[in-house]
Amino acid sequence: MDKDRHTTWLSAWDLLAAAGLSALALFYTWALSRLPDPVPTHFDAQGRVNGWTAQAYLPWLIFGVPALLWLLLWVIGGIPSRVAKASAKTSAAVVEPLRGFLGLGMCLLVIGCLAAPLRGVVAIQVGAAVFFLCLLLGIVFMALEAKHFLSKQSVAAHYRGGLFYVNPEDPRLWVEKRLGVGWTLNYAQRAAWWVSALLLLPVLAVLGLVVVLRQ
Repeated sequence: MDKDRHTTWLSAWDLLAAAGLSALALFYTWALSRLPDPVPTHFDAQGRVNGWTAQAYLPWLIFGVPALLWLLLWVIGGIPSRVAKASAKTSAAVVEPLRGFLGLGMCLLVIGCLAAPLRGVVAIQVGAAVFFLCLLLGIVFMALEAKHFLSKQSVAAHYRGGLFYVNPEDPRLWVEKRLGVGWTLNYAQRAAWWVSALLLLPVLAVLGLVVVLRQ
């Protein structure tokens, strides 16, 4: 049964994204007549409006952002499942829960942003909280999918949480992924932690800059 999991371009997880998009469309239809023109679409750290978008361009923004995020994850998971070797087709399925939950979360976040002119910045905060909850759920279910897939392979004992490769007997730093296509680090090698730290450094620097600018 597992070998046939990627017989279609979409999965049941994508119903979450579809539900989010439907909710966004319904809320947009209800809110449009109640919103000013132009619509406040950007706020500073104190909640003051510093950016507006004309209602004529609003659909491109509110529907385009969730659609692009879903499309990116669809390409990451769906395209390799069609063009990669047979052993990678099933492993590409692990990204499907993340794709569904992030599609749903992004739509709910946009609803919060769209509601901000009516309900204040708290609407954005609630939307952001729901988005991160969806992100967490997507990661959890993705890890469960990965664990299920890896349990059927001989390398299962060397993966932690279904995501991280740890094999002290393997001298390689970079190894071919068993999930999808590409390469991953062997965290039994000390250099892998240094590489991870270097990859995270730009992200931490940006977060630190945001904190400084908000003070």
